[in-house]
Amino acid sequence: MFFDESGLSLLPHVRHTYAPRGRTRTLRHRLSWKRASMAAAPGYHAADAERGPRRCFRLKPGTYDTATLIEVLEQVRTF
Repeated sequence: MFFDESGLSLLPHVRHTYAPRGRTRTLRHRLSWKRASMAAAPGYHAADAERGPRRCFRLKPGTYDTATLIEVLEQVRTF
């Protein structure tokens, strides 16, 4: 198995916009600044080929700390 933790933003990506020269355009959206974290463990059961590839993941608002990553690893072990 491989284990990885990653964070992501739930805001849309804004790249370019058009506005009259000298007037900066402001784009607004109704979302608040929120972040989510995901811990995932993809793996392959080599001893039993019929099980095939599997993945286990967990989404969490905010960020992970050591205690919550240990909980995820315990869930992966039972998975």
